[in-house]
Amino acid sequence: MSTTAIPHTRQELLRQQEAVFSSIPGLNALRHAAPESVPELEAKYPDAAFALMISDNLFVGDREQNEIHQKAYTAILNGESITGVRFKYDYDLESYLLRHMWD
Repeated sequence: MSTTAIPHTRQELLRQQEAVFSSIPGLNALRHAAPESVPELEAKYPDAAFALMISDNLFVGDREQNEIHQKAYTAILNGESITGVRFKYDYDLESYLLRHMWD
């Protein structure tokens, strides 16, 4: 049985994020890009753009939205393919929107 260590401190979580994010092509270019270059780089590196969007939105919205973002973030840090994470994220967000469309 394999177990994955769960980071217990913010510093550990940020170290894990840096290790994983540094392996995503284009992520560092996006982080350091001039604002006018960002759209072109996001189109060129959609996985990097998605990972940054998820990490920037961990605590944005209500509880359910936070859970959706945090689930995607954790999956990325656990090494799941970003394509698969994005598929699950899109499904979860669409389900959320359908449930709350009339709120």
